[in-house]
Amino acid sequence: MAHALSARGRSFDIVDRGGSPPGAGIFLPANAGRALAELGVTGVGHPIVRHRVLNRRGRTLVDLPFSAIWGDTGPCVAVRRADLHTALSAGIAVRQGVRVRGARDGLVEFEDRTTRAYDLVVAADGIHSTLRTGPPPRPTGLVAWRFLASGVPDHEWTAWQDRDRTFLAISLGGGHAYCYADTSHSATGDWRDLFADFPDPVPALAKQGGDAHHAPIEQVGPAYSDEPRTVLIGDAAHAFSPNMAQGAALAFEDALVLADLIEKADVGSYRDRRLPRVTWVRDQTQRRDHTRHLPPLLRDTVLRVAGQRIIKAQFRPLRGGL
Repeated sequence: MAHALSARGRSFDIVDRGGSPPGAGIFLPANAGRALAELGVTGVGHPIVRHRVLNRRGRTLVDLPFSAIWGDTGPCVAVRRADLHTALSAGIAVRQGVRVRGARDGLVEFEDRTTRAYDLVVAADGIHSTLRTGPPPRPTGLVAWRFLASGVPDHEWTAWQDRDRTFLAISLGGGHAYCYADTSHSATGDWRDLFADFPDPVPALAKQGGDAHHAPIEQVGPAYSDEPRTVLIGDAAHAFSPNMAQGAALAFEDALVLADLIEKADVGSYRDRRLPRVTWVRDQTQRRDHTRHLPPLLRDTVLRVAGQRIIKAQFRPLRGGL
């Protein structure tokens, strides 16, 4: 949002409650890369060219280039989350360790009881947003682990799926990878044991996840503020199962659309501009989760026969501009 406003000559304050960004790495599909480029952030990430889905026994269910999914939208990349954070924050002044208690009619109250008035308040404070009203985040029934490892083919996105477990490895270059694992099991003991019966290289990768970031997967929204001078963007407004990797992409797009509407003095139409696209992503992530939880024989048959067609259809609307 800061990059989008800076490009339009707008002044702003950014306050950050502090803490390290969660997770270890992130996959940015083509629409995320396109949005980053429009924000002036380039040269981020390692190209990922192939999309592969295998079952728990290592049998290939889907194998296609990302260009077949995204066309000429742009490249897909993977990046360490810390590197992405560094690229995004370059040249941006942030007041760290500042918490917001609330905002009403553009008047923001900070934790130290000081206040300041703004023309617009943009809440980009995550799925547990302080400024979002309405229902709290809902659990999806999955818990996940995210970590960095080494020992994967270059330029590949590879997922191994069982009915109640998924393991994903995405190349970061140089043999390194961002790994994501989830399960609907009640995970007790060492979570890595859940993937000991998966084919190589999954067990070896999982062994490297002793310090993995562990958290339940929750969902929220689409949610929009009742306050006319407060706007929610990113995970504060919409957070879903990560199976389409659209969390960052939607957040970057939110910033571009909102900055454009600020220039047009038309912030009131933000909800209408974003709701159809966000709703599409929500619905598709729910369908993808439903498919992965089908009985393995049925799921494998569906993916082998129609997986490429289904995946292309799920992402096709996101290839278009904003």
